[in-house]
Amino acid sequence: MTLGYVAGPGGSLLGGIAGAVIGGLIGGVAGGEAGAALGDKLDQTFLDNLQCLDCGHAFRLDTD
Repeated sequence: MTLGYVAGPGGSLLGGIAGAVIGGLIGGVAGGEAGAALGDKLDQTFLDNLQCLDCGHAFRLDTD
């Protein structure tokens, strides 16, 4: 027995809206975590590169 069957059309509508909101929140959190991980990797790979102003040599400082 589903909520929509017990509560009628109003319950079905509210259940659908609640499901969409909860799904959006979960998707937003997952997307945010994936974006943060990708951003950290890009920072370490491409953006943490340094260049000597005297000779132009490019290098990276390892913080590990």
